[in-house]
Parts: sequence; structure tokens; C-alpha cells
Amino acid sequence: MELADTDVYRRAGIDRRLFSKIRSNPNYHPSKQTALALSLALHLSKEQTEEMLASAGHALSQSMVRDIIILFCIEHQIYDLHDVNEILAHFEQPVFGAVL
Repeated sequence: MELADTDVYRRAGIDRRLFSKIRSNPNYHPSKQTALALSLALHLSKEQTEEMLASAGHALSQSMVRDIIILFCIEHQIYDLHDVNEILAHFEQPVFGAVL
């Protein structure tokens, strides 16, 4: 799937400037929240998401309800942030940005 940069940062619900910073500065490490949002926006697999998180110094945790929900969404190909946020909100977990 070929996506334009604008499609990626809009799907991820992140600011254009932050996206540009991530793309242009190889030493910049985004927050776990941002890395997960980008993983969803790019429709990454579980393995690809784990690799992206590791490159930013983060990891998914099987002991965190929010991470388990996000992993469920990835495994079931639920990538739309609005849908993911609805599931997170249902379980009273923090949602992504102001997408909801």
C-alpha cells in the first residue's frame, strides 16, 4: 500500500511538524503513543509494530491492558484510530490524541 506522507500523519492523528521531525532526524525517538499511532496508520503487523517500537526504545507489554487492546486491534486488522479509540474508551483506557 503506497501512502503519501499527508495520509500517514493524518491517519496517525499527529502534527505535520512532528511527522517531519521523525522523518528527517534519525536520532529522534518518538513517544510510545506516537510510534503506536504510526504503526496503526501504516497498517503494520505485530512483528513490524514491535520492531518500530524497539527502534524508538519502547515495547508492548502483556501486563498493560492498553497494550493488549492495541495488539488485539493489530492482530484483527483494526487500524482506524477512531475504531481503536472506541475500543480503548470502552475499556476505560487512554485514547489516541483527539481523534474520537
